[in-house]
Amino acid sequence: MSKRAYLIDSSIYIFRAWHVYDDSIADIHGNPANAVYGFTEFLYQLMREKQPEYIACAFDAHQTNSYRCEIYPEYKANRPPAPEELITQFRYCREFCRALGIAEFASNRFEADDIIGTLANRLRNEGFDITIVSADKDLTQLVLGERDAWWDFARGNVLNHKGIEKHFGVIPALIADMLALSGDKVDNIPGIPGVGYKMASNILKKFHGIEAILENIDQISKMKFRGSARIQNLLEEHQHLLPTNKRLTEIVTDAVFDNHENHIRWQGIPDEDAFHALFDQLNVSQQRRQKWLSL
Repeated sequence: MSKRAYLIDSSIYIFRAWHVYDDSIADIHGNPANAVYGFTEFLYQLMREKQPEYIACAFDAHQTNSYRCEIYPEYKANRPPAPEELITQFRYCREFCRALGIAEFASNRFEADDIIGTLANRLRNEGFDITIVSADKDLTQLVLGERDAWWDFARGNVLNHKGIEKHFGVIPALIADMLALSGDKVDNIPGIPGVGYKMASNILKKFHGIEAILENIDQISKMKFRGSARIQNLLEEHQHLLPTNKRLTEIVTDAVFDNHENHIRWQGIPDEDAFHALFDQLNVSQQRRQKWLSL
């Protein structure tokens, strides 16, 4: 039986906790610790349920040398900077992983998605099955093996290769192409006007990828869907966006980042000094400490 690696898109669960848990949850200095509380609760539930032997947490860090901003300077330019109190909680979450002996990774150049993509590529070549823990549809493009999975933990939704095709209308290998066509307002990626996920998936069923679409734009109007001539005109007008969009939406699978070759096997033995020092800082009860130490 193959070994399974759990690769966690940590940032999404930290942000979710930041919004869900009351900011009256504080560290010993009175600073908010609600995001740390929520993230560690999520991680505890996952580890109690799956008892993973191989696990890694990928974090988004401040991008001082952003790979995608080099491609498109306006990438994510619409996002306000994270507040300092949340940045502090990100540091706490990374410290927590280190204290527990859970492999954690971040980069000033690559996003958490790219870290997960690179780890998934390496581990798959080593014979692992991959479970990607995230609610981010972008990461579904990494579900390439028959036994790989994308797990939206909060909703309890697990999709394999076929499940992704059924849910999103394209196979995982075409998710980046679908996003390149439709754009992404959250990341400030302009798509083709009038093309959403459904329209993009319809086009990609016939022309398998951005390159094939660009080679066959004059055939779009012949497709049997309402408004096909209008969509062809829009594609012709905005086709210059697509190659760059594809580079932005495609997850990097050969990134180099700090300690990127570190192994992700969890020994189950925390650094108790670091663990208790951090939980002292976070004002964590003995009861919550004990449940972690008894995993």
